[in-house]
Amino acid sequence: MNKVAKFALAAAVTVGLGSMVVALAEDAAPPKGQVTAAAGKNLKAAQQALAEKKYDEALTDLEKVKADTKKNEYDDYVMNELAVNAYAGLKKYPEAEGALETIIASKYMPADELKKRVVTAAILNNQLMNYDKAIQFGTRAIKDGYGNAQVQLVVAQAYYLKKDYKGTEKFVHGMVDEQIKAGQSPSEEVLRIGYDSSTKLEDDAGQTHWLELLVTYHPMPDYWSNLMDTLYHGKLNDKQLLQVYRLSADVGVLKRGSDYAEMAQLALATGSPGEAVSVLTKGFAANAFTEKADQNRNSHLLDSAKKQAATDQPTLAKTEADAGNAATGDKLVGVGIGYFGYGDYAKASKDISAGLAKGTTTADATDARLLLGISQLKGGDKDAAVKTFKQVKGDPILERLATLWALHAKAG
Repeated sequence: MNKVAKFALAAAVTVGLGSMVVALAEDAAPPKGQVTAAAGKNLKAAQQALAEKKYDEALTDLEKVKADTKKNEYDDYVMNELAVNAYAGLKKYPEAEGALETIIASKYMPADELKKRVVTAAILNNQLMNYDKAIQFGTRAIKDGYGNAQVQLVVAQAYYLKKDYKGTEKFVHGMVDEQIKAGQSPSEEVLRIGYDSSTKLEDDAGQTHWLELLVTYHPMPDYWSNLMDTLYHGKLNDKQLLQVYRLSADVGVLKRGSDYAEMAQLALATGSPGEAVSVLTKGFAANAFTEKADQNRNSHLLDSAKKQAATDQPTLAKTEADAGNAATGDKLVGVGIGYFGYGDYAKASKDISAGLAKGTTTADATDARLLLGISQLKGGDKDAAVKTFKQVKGDPILERLATLWALHAKAG
């Protein structure tokens, strides 16, 4: 995640002759200046050579204008305007950039044309590794209200490539905040630049921030994997670990056979044989168990889980009825966990919600509330799920997981 791409030079410096060509061809006076007779002859010759893509010939004609001691400021402006195109045609980009800067500073540059040239200067300087100038022209365009997403990306790249990682992070942070506020989706490349800057700065909180945005707007497994790694490295109890596995499985980053096996065992211990069956079945389908011993061991575990499920599932309805008459909501939460394992998310949501409303004494209310949100999300009620995730309080790990589930819900 540390590759910062740059725009192609050819696209960056393609500039048209536009009204300048028309004005010279028709021998009409430009709005704010007039070429001299002597310079006009060579300028027209250069223009004709450019039209025929004879760039060296055009530069020869422009050198004659440059050497003319009687030329005026407007002659210089037109000369450099044409020189930009000639140098670009020859792929002499440093020379093109010099001429471009000159016309940008000229009083004869029309306002609309100036905007285009400032943008071009930002992109061109970025390609030439003149990063300070790229930032200068790009920031100018942004400040004056015509710096589009391409220009913003150029400035972000320039900060990063000049190794000003604090400047990069600050700029990208502000840009992305504005885009989100405006209801826009930040590009993957911009978010990656932010992430890479935080990585260079060894800023763990910054990396987490950018990863959260990446999984929200560009939810690829690699980003989720990086984000989930921060949770696996902590010291987790069984309930926390099972919840970490649940999210990992849902975002497609549960890969190792040992993780599938441990998740199944934790589900069984929680009273959810249906979930254990589902997890192990997916593990075998994904060829997660590569060693023969692992295959045999987990095949036996799957058979055991299936037997438990066959005994457990038919009793859920009666257990649910009995739980409804209980003084506390512990049994209802337990029934809800059972229904969750069998994929009946509507009943899981109803029972866990009812159990939490009654109050629990032995069940972990925070864990149950997180599972309620997951059930609601899997059942298709995204709005209710997000609301529930925001109510998960009391356990830092589960609160963190609730935040990530909410991001997952938004991305989905």
